[in-house]
Amino acid sequence: MEDKFDSIQELYENIRRGGEVEFTYDGKKYSITHSEINSEEKIYVMEQNNYDSLIIFYSAEEIGKYCIGTKRLEDIATKVQVTFRCF
Repeated sequence: MEDKFDSIQELYENIRRGGEVEFTYDGKKYSITHSEINSEEKIYVMEQNNYDSLIIFYSAEEIGKYCIGTKRLEDIATKVQVTFRCF
């Protein structure tokens, strides 16, 4: 398993294929997961055990707008430490 993404596009491609990701950044753990409700795909991004941080997105490209502190995921995707990824 690679512990980094080479680009934000690599992360988007992983999510488009149905992949799920767990990563750490700035000492905190985050996850990106999927579900389908009423035939609508939803992508969930959140800090571990912090439901107030949960944001629901409807496409892989939208997750880049998720903010960790003052930084967008699209700006730090190559800097996060990937701890789990599938697909």
